[in-house]
Amino acid sequence: MIEIRGTTTLVGLLGWPTSHSLSPPMQNAGFAALGLDWAYVPLATPPELLREAVRGLIAMGFAGANVTIPHKQAVIELCDELDDVARAAGSVNTLRFDAGCVLGSSTDGDAVTSQIDAAGRRALVLGAGGAALAVVEALERAGAEVTISSRRAPGWPPSPSGYDVLVNATPVKEALIVAPHEGMQGVDLTYLPDGRETALVTAARSAGCEVVVDGRDVLVFQGAASFERWTDLPAPLVAMRDALRNT
Repeated sequence: MIEIRGTTTLVGLLGWPTSHSLSPPMQNAGFAALGLDWAYVPLATPPELLREAVRGLIAMGFAGANVTIPHKQAVIELCDELDDVARAAGSVNTLRFDAGCVLGSSTDGDAVTSQIDAAGRRALVLGAGGAALAVVEALERAGAEVTISSRRAPGWPPSPSGYDVLVNATPVKEALIVAPHEGMQGVDLTYLPDGRETALVTAARSAGCEVVVDGRDVLVFQGAASFERWTDLPAPLVAMRDALRNT
């Protein structure tokens, strides 16, 4: 049970919706593991109220926030500063509030490239939202040749032929958009809250993919990076990962 007192430092999750997110139990487990009087709360925020929501968090003394679908691109104009990764990606998933200033960063892409071998590989990224843009930026920075494809583009769904890395950055969880092949590295940014595997993860394991990264793996690494930006402390990865397994 998370106890919120008058001394508690708050961090939020801005998204629409937020009810599916496992970030609150994961981040709160991290705060508890370090004995911090901090709490992470989901804040369902309609797109038309995003500006008011960010300003409200600053006014109420929040330390920062995560940003999820559909706000990762829209929130950029509300940031006073962007780090190099967020600027290059055109996507923000982490806000830190410092003396009234909004500092925006992106931890999505590095959460993917930290778990695969991207150098010299050909990567296919499915999706065109903020998470997809962040992954593309990180893959290119890691030395991959990247193709991005979305349902709004001709030739959807694309063929996986000739690609070494497949990343699902769409919200689709239980349908297979592109079938991975043997030897590929498969990454799904999505996850099912009940613990079941997504369609891509199941297919990647069955196909004999070289590496399979599911959305919970990505969530832990991007969440840990956000945690460190807010607290200036090393994130307790074991506690955060255990919280996801037990949720």
